[in-house]
Amino acid sequence: MRSSVKIFSNFEYKRQFLPGISRQVLLNDAQLQVYRIEQYLRDIVIPVLPYRTSFNFLIFVTKGHIVQQLETDSHRLGANSLLLIRQGAITATLEISKDAAGFFVVFENEVVENLALQGQLFNFFFVSPFVQLPPQAVKWLSNLIILLEEELALKNSSLEVAIGLFRPLLQKIMVAAGERGPKRSRALDLALHFRELVQQHHLQQKQVAFYADQLNISENYLNKTVKQATGKPPKQWINEVNILHSQILLLDSSRDISSVAFELNFQSPNYFARLFKQVTGETPTQYRYRAAVI
Repeated sequence: MRSSVKIFSNFEYKRQFLPGISRQVLLNDAQLQVYRIEQYLRDIVIPVLPYRTSFNFLIFVTKGHIVQQLETDSHRLGANSLLLIRQGAITATLEISKDAAGFFVVFENEVVENLALQGQLFNFFFVSPFVQLPPQAVKWLSNLIILLEEELALKNSSLEVAIGLFRPLLQKIMVAAGERGPKRSRALDLALHFRELVQQHHLQQKQVAFYADQLNISENYLNKTVKQATGKPPKQWINEVNILHSQILLLDSSRDISSVAFELNFQSPNYFARLFKQVTGETPTQYRYRAAVI
């Protein structure tokens, strides 16, 4: 069964969330793009239902604030903070202040492949995607993004030059995040790959044993390493991802709760309701009512 959570391409994202943009911006399909929050994102109609994207993007706030959901967490991005969101992650913009300013950088996977940073970036996406930057890094990154913006605006702009500017930008961000984040280890690598597999297979596979087999390790070892690296056991990660997905489906009032349970391959609506309350603290009915009146 395919995921029913909407996956937006770059074009679809702009058409859906950025009203009033020019045709030139709408049709821009470059692998690397830069937009100003104050020129585009402030016009997003809130609330936004959670979605996935076929591209990666970076939100860098220099003034005001944005609240962005990323998987099971909500991040408040105040001035001098940023959030990096990987392709396929469930996300949504929950709040944007009227004075919000900064940058929104879109980059396709082809750009990441050209950077030779896949391992480091993979770690960053999952371990420390939210970063509060020191003042000196903010100025440095802002200047570099402006240079990138200027290069991409040229009629004869060079993707090679743009990627050459983007690489040190990501490196600077990862250095800032790495100063506080956990060190790379065998346990962390396994935990990150486990979470990636859960994103891919959670609709059909809800047992820890399946993911242990995919990683060619024992179930006990997977339990130990994921708990050590993330603070949560594998089963909790699987449950949280499934319940997050169900919350998105429950926002569609045309679906009854039983159909949502069966669409996500839970063994019964009653089991789904019990797990939903265990994870969120409220029943699916209570969640749906609360979401409807927000």
